[in-house]
Amino acid sequence: MNDALTAAIIGEQAALYAYGVAGPHLADADRDMALGGLAAHRARILILRERADDVTEPGAAGGYLTGPVETPEQARALLAGAEARLAATYADLAGASSGADRTEGVLTACECSARAIGWGGPPEAFPGR
Repeated sequence: MNDALTAAIIGEQAALYAYGVAGPHLADADRDMALGGLAAHRARILILRERADDVTEPGAAGGYLTGPVETPEQARALLAGAEARLAATYADLAGASSGADRTEGVLTACECSARAIGWGGPPEAFPGR
């Protein structure tokens, strides 16, 4: 599970970075949605770090950047992709876990998938598969 937990932490770091890059290009309802996503990822990474007593965190700052982000459309696409990739990462974490940790991984994958759709990403029956 340590590999899956490390991947989730790296994914959360990258998602936080993506929200930081995208945020200045968003306004009104999109900005509010971005602030909600940012808060969710900040809370989630704290939970993961508590579980990861013996996991070394490598940096992942630009992990989800796939091109320039200069317009609201590019910002939305960045966040849709970041959330979709993170949903797949949490599905992997759920697969490597059991009990309450597995349930938490599944629910978090669903949350990320819902945010990806909110940003304009396509719905996926099995994220990352």
